[in-house]
Amino acid sequence: MPAPEDPWGDRGREPREHLGRGAEPGPRHAREPEPGRRWPVVLALVSAAVLTGLVATSIVMAARNHDRADPAAPTTATASARRVTPASAPTSPPSVPSVSPTPSPTPVPVPGTTAPTAAPADPLPTAAEPPSAPAGPNRSLERNTLYGIDLGGVTTSCDLEVRRPKPPLANKKLQPYLTEVVGCLTKAFRGPLAARGFVLETPKVKTYHKQLETPCSTFGQSGSPAYYCSRTSTIYWPDTVDDGREAYTFARLGYVGLVAHEFGHHVQLTTGMLNGYSDQYAEASNKQRYALSRRLELQAQCFEGVFLHTARKSLHVSGKDRAELKSWHSYTGDEDPPDDRKPDHGSSKAQFGWLERGLDSGDFGDCNTWSASSKSVT
Repeated sequence: MPAPEDPWGDRGREPREHLGRGAEPGPRHAREPEPGRRWPVVLALVSAAVLTGLVATSIVMAARNHDRADPAAPTTATASARRVTPASAPTSPPSVPSVSPTPSPTPVPVPGTTAPTAAPADPLPTAAEPPSAPAGPNRSLERNTLYGIDLGGVTTSCDLEVRRPKPPLANKKLQPYLTEVVGCLTKAFRGPLAARGFVLETPKVKTYHKQLETPCSTFGQSGSPAYYCSRTSTIYWPDTVDDGREAYTFARLGYVGLVAHEFGHHVQLTTGMLNGYSDQYAEASNKQRYALSRRLELQAQCFEGVFLHTARKSLHVSGKDRAELKSWHSYTGDEDPPDDRKPDHGSSKAQFGWLERGLDSGDFGDCNTWSASSKSVT
């Protein structure tokens, strides 16, 4: 880069000094000294001239030095300006230090304060994502959430008078009593099922005389002592079956047990298992359909036992009641006459065996007939 301009102007140059040259001082008409005295006079004149020259030179130098002083010369905080005298004047310009820009001071954090930050830019609006639906209960046959409900030791208080089927209830009293039993079953199961995500509605009860057309089928007075129709969530009850023709009529818990079995099918509908059964039934062979039907019916037997377990205190379930239930089912097995009975409900042993499992434990997990061996559901 080019050398900076010398702030001192002509600094470094030799001062021009004007010395007097010309005629010797003194008037021209002055008489020459006498020959004998000439050399002293000459010496005196020469001495005076030299002295005069020195004085003049000093005056000129002083004047020039005074003229060269620069009152506006810049100064710095780190060095003072030096005047250069003619005797010490350098023959070349001295190096002038370059000036670096002063760096900006680094901010020092102050305790108790936070360095300011740039305000964040407003985020661009995005489409709101719909909230994810909570996972519902498992409604499959083999891994249903219902199997996680254990009512062992749980007590349900039912203000229900246990009525023996013999003598049979009058037909006009039959439906109100069966409805009361259904209310007790709903009370026992609704809360535990709701805790697992199932909504248990109260099924309806309808007694009928002679014959009844329903969305599920046409029901008569012969055949089964009761029916459950999933399309209407209704338990249908022929009003003559308690007149002595059916075996349940001799058991103290006959009415309660039979209603609890049909209510078990309603629980299967509520938990989705009845739908799973229907799906498999539609694709199965006749032999497989009988096997599926047995698993469905025996599970309802087990659910009946779970209810009797939870209501055992208020219903006063005794060893005698257990024996009567076992005797009752000895007449309801697939092996029992008439000969045209289809193998769709299981043997007497299987029927009471699954009922007893639920009665002993009160655990829905013990009622998984869909994972049970074929032998246990025959």
